[in-house]
Amino acid sequence: MFSFLYSILLFSIASISCIQIPFIQNVTLIPKYNWNSTTITNKTCEQCLCIATSIFVALNYFPNNTCQLFYTFPISYKIISTPQARLYFPQKIFPNATQCCMPNLGYLLDKLKNGTWTYVNVTSPRNILLDNNGYLVTVEMQPPKLDRFDPYNLTRISRTVIPGSNAMTVAFINNTYFIGLTNGPIVAFINESLTVPNFINSPYIQGIRDNASSDYTFAYQQLVYYPGVYGLTGYNNSYFYATSWTNNSVYSYSAAENNTSWIETRIIDASTIQNISGGTSVTIDECGRYWFSLETSVIQIFNSLGSWIGNFSLGSGLIMDTIVTDNYVMYLSDGLTSSGRIIRIDPHIEC
Repeated sequence: MFSFLYSILLFSIASISCIQIPFIQNVTLIPKYNWNSTTITNKTCEQCLCIATSIFVALNYFPNNTCQLFYTFPISYKIISTPQARLYFPQKIFPNATQCCMPNLGYLLDKLKNGTWTYVNVTSPRNILLDNNGYLVTVEMQPPKLDRFDPYNLTRISRTVIPGSNAMTVAFINNTYFIGLTNGPIVAFINESLTVPNFINSPYIQGIRDNASSDYTFAYQQLVYYPGVYGLTGYNNSYFYATSWTNNSVYSYSAAENNTSWIETRIIDASTIQNISGGTSVTIDECGRYWFSLETSVIQIFNSLGSWIGNFSLGSGLIMDTIVTDNYVMYLSDGLTSSGRIIRIDPHIEC
C-alpha cells in the first residue's frame, strides 16, 4: 500500500500560499475509528488546507465542502476510492502500512487481563460504536434511550429518550444516529441537536438488529440461507459480515453486480463450543483475528482462516458487542439485565 501511495504522490502537488502540499486524487483515508480526527463543514478546500497546515497530518476533502482532519495517522486504516474527493498530507509525512502489532495472542490476553478496567452502569446496553465526535455510543433496550460517553473515563455525556419500544441497535452514518426498534421503525437522530428528523418505515422491516444505510427509501433485500441474522459489521461498500444468533456462526458478504446481490460465505462456525448462547457481534483486529461475542461472559477468538485460537473471559456477564481500537484499548457492552454495564479495558500497549 505504501509504495502505491508514494508513486501517486510524485505527480500530485497542491500549492497553498506558496506551500506545496502532496495529495491523492479521488481517494480518502478511512480509519477503523474516527476519534483522532475532527470534521469541519462549509469550508472551501483552501480554507481547510490553511487550517490543516498547523498541526494536522492528513486531510480528507469531500465535494460537499466538508473536510476531515487527522491529528495523527491511525494505526489501522484503509485508503478507498472516493470520486471527486482528495486526500492531502499537510506535513508531507505519509502513513505506514497497517501492520499487526500484537501477533502473540497469549501475551495480548495477559495484558488485557492485567490492564486498567473502567466501568459505567447502563441498563441493558446493546451494540456500541465510536462516532465522529469520538463519543462512545450505545442504546438501552427498554425503556429505549440513546447514551453517549466520554471514551476515556466513560463519563456520560448525554442520555436521550427514544420514541418507541425495545431499541435493538444503533448505527452512525452521515452525522446521524439510526436506532433500530423491534418490528420497526428505524429512528433517525441528528447528531448535534439529537432531534428526530425522520422515521424510516417499510413493510420489510421487522426485528431490527443493525442498519447501515442513510437512504430512507427501501431499495432491495437479500435472501440469506440460515436463521437468526443478528449483528452486521461493515468493512467497505462491497464487503460486510453478519452473525447468526441461532447457529452461532459468522458469514461474509461480498458484492456481486451493482451491489444489489451479495455472495454469502460462512467463515466461522462456533456451534461446537460449549456453554454459548447466540452470536451477537463480531469485530476484526489489525492482525485479522475475529473476536466473536456470543451473549456469554466469554469472547471467542478465531484466526483469519476461521479456526478457533483462544478466548477472553470477563468472569461474568453477557457480552453483546466488542470494539477493538488503536493500541488494543477495548470496549465491551455487558447486557446482563440485573447489572448492565459498559467496560473499557486499557492494556497499556504502544503499537
